[in-house]
Amino acid sequence: MKYSLNYFKQNYPKTRPRLDPKIEKIYDAQYIDNREGNSLMSNFAKILESWMHNQVSNTIKTNSKLLEIGAGTLNHVSYEKYFSSYDVIEPFQKLVDQSNQKHLIHRFYNDIDEANDKYDYIFSIATLEHLTNLPRVVAKAALQLNQNGHFLSAIPSEGGFLWGASWRMTTGIEFYLKHRLNYGNLMRHEHINNFSEIECFLKIIFQKVHKKYLGISGNLSFYQFFECSDPKLEICNELLGLQSK
Repeated sequence: MKYSLNYFKQNYPKTRPRLDPKIEKIYDAQYIDNREGNSLMSNFAKILESWMHNQVSNTIKTNSKLLEIGAGTLNHVSYEKYFSSYDVIEPFQKLVDQSNQKHLIHRFYNDIDEANDKYDYIFSIATLEHLTNLPRVVAKAALQLNQNGHFLSAIPSEGGFLWGASWRMTTGIEFYLKHRLNYGNLMRHEHINNFSEIECFLKIIFQKVHKKYLGISGNLSFYQFFECSDPKLEICNELLGLQSK
């Protein structure tokens, strides 16, 4: 499905669906377990997720100035060996506190509005699908790129057949057996943007968008990777102006 600029103006920011109160009680622990691969299925997912990290790392040139959006437990930092500086945005402080990579980070931010520097690469891994205000975050990131900068994003193929079947048959079953709760409720709370929305918006914001799949198509893939450049500054400023009113 194709989404227009008006769609994003009219439908964002989105409202996050409510969590089941029983899931809310175990939410923090479950979130950290998923990020760190602390269960059998989340560990298997973490192995697949390495594809996303490798796509980003293989694209970034040495001695670059980096900003990661949604850095979580800083699990991507070990993939980057030769950077000039590495800043992160992560509002969930408990995730950052779990990391032994904090000493490698130059600046920590809670929100992209706090980051006013310019970067060679701004990237996100398994983050854009979570954002209630996707247009604001991506438009602001586009404005923070250096002249030849790139915006990189790796995402799960949320809304696709293979992705949906895979989590239902693995993590969904594991979660139900452990807690007797519906993992779908947690996924609907977390993943509020599908891959089509994300791809369409990236193409609205950037002149150049290159895409790769871990699979063969949006519907038949686990993950997708986007390399974007040449932001359309007028559209970015327009969106941010609308959002600030």
